[in-house]
Amino acid sequence: DPNMLVGVELPATEETTEEMVYVFAEEFARMGFDKEKLMRIFSRPFYAGAHQAYLQLGAKRIEEIVDECLGIWGRTSFK
Repeated sequence: DPNMLVGVELPATEETTEEMVYVFAEEFARMGFDKEKLMRIFSRPFYAGAHQAYLQLGAKRIEEIVDECLGIWGRTSFK
């Protein structure tokens, strides 16, 4: 069935996990999320991929990446 959802688990290194965090943080920063909302995404188990990265890299590294992405994309505004 082409409409069946299939999940695949792939091995990841710390480097690929950081890249994933950058992608999440950039995407949500571009949508207007602030630091508090972004950190909540990573710290809550409901967001499985983001939370797994949070557990692997730690809150400090996630916060550094979030701050970097907000510094670049946090000023973007859509009307």
